[in-house]
Amino acid sequence: MTTQQTRFEGLADILREGLGARLAPGAEGFLDMIAEDCVFEAPYAPPGFIARIDGRDALERYLMVLPDLIRIDDFFDLRISEMADPNKVVLEFRGSGEGRTGASYDQKWISVIETRDGKIVYYADYWDPRITLAATGDAVPQPEGEGFTRA
Repeated sequence: MTTQQTRFEGLADILREGLGARLAPGAEGFLDMIAEDCVFEAPYAPPGFIARIDGRDALERYLMVLPDLIRIDDFFDLRISEMADPNKVVLEFRGSGEGRTGASYDQKWISVIETRDGKIVYYADYWDPRITLAATGDAVPQPEGEGFTRA
């Protein structure tokens, strides 16, 4: 396991550091790193929250509504755990910010990520739903369109 104590400005920076050569060199932003047919799962999503997103287009729509609920100011404490499959990695990291309720949003994530051809094809995101609920209150993400499965 490798640990990075550096602060990161955004999720794309964490992924670039954690996934390294698994990502295509031209993948600058988060959505550039995502395959068209990606699956994004949040196994600990609380009731009403989105537990699965199918496809990059749906993920983009989800990311458009997320800032109304939570603002993450920085990410830090990246830990990288390599797996036997060179296309898979586990990243652990922390972040801090604020929720729409005014509550602080200090979260830890454990992300299991699989890549193919320089893009992320699977992303399982484990986080503490109690922290999310305190930060969002009764609000849940409401992206438009298809590709979402709620908890």
